[in-house]
Amino acid sequence: HPDPGTIIGIQLFGESAEDIIRAAKIVQEEGADFIDLNLGCPVKKVVKKGCGAALMRDPGYLEKFLCQIKRGIDLPLTVKMRTGWSEEELTIHECVLAATNAGCEWVAIHGRTRTQGYDGKADWDLIGEAKARAKIPIIGNGDIRSAPKARQCLETAQVDAVMIGRGALRNPWIFLECLGELGRNPLTEIDLLNRYHGKLEKYYDTRIILILLRKFSTWLAFGYPDSAVFRRSMFELRTVREVMDCAEEFFLKAQQLPKPRFDETEAFLMGGHG
Repeated sequence: HPDPGTIIGIQLFGESAEDIIRAAKIVQEEGADFIDLNLGCPVKKVVKKGCGAALMRDPGYLEKFLCQIKRGIDLPLTVKMRTGWSEEELTIHECVLAATNAGCEWVAIHGRTRTQGYDGKADWDLIGEAKARAKIPIIGNGDIRSAPKARQCLETAQVDAVMIGRGALRNPWIFLECLGELGRNPLTEIDLLNRYHGKLEKYYDTRIILILLRKFSTWLAFGYPDSAVFRRSMFELRTVREVMDCAEEFFLKAQQLPKPRFDETEAFLMGGHG
């Protein structure tokens, strides 16, 4: 990371504590500051192996699992989880206790069950209950698409921090908004795309760059007039240059329009990307 003062954690997932310990040593050598364990992924192929949200079904086993990992690594350990497997299996309080007993630094909670996936609304009341019971810091997550929403969640749930995921894909400026710094040096969509393109070129081949630029461009276009037409045209283009030129043309026109406002309850990326 260009800022040496920035703390960077790497999230891992798996059903084998030994594999996670080995992976943790690798990312520590690469400069990671902490390890985060994914206990929230709802994807079928992940939970079938006993990973992700499946680990929340047995809090007793989870505590032993986390303790084994904690003993085997040198970095601080944190976890991200959901509220449980289903409405009938809301194990959040037991799982937070398991993380506490294992020596985790904090717990981030997405306010949905595994069964919900990304449907419905995040349960911030339950996140607040978990925070009230917890003896370690709790980070709340789910449906934060704006700075006012982030502030509201901080105040009502009394969590120690909030985590923003999918909301940043359509609104990459959300972090500046939360810090009150948006007006100082606003980047346009074209600025962001050029910056993103430059970073992608350092790490990926042309095929992956093309895929990621198409995705990012269509996320940024969401809510503007003719965004559906733009999205279709994006996936017909075959070169990075064509994608960048098409995006620049679209966003130059969009600069004359007010930025889209999004309904906080509006479905977005229900597949869970981001």
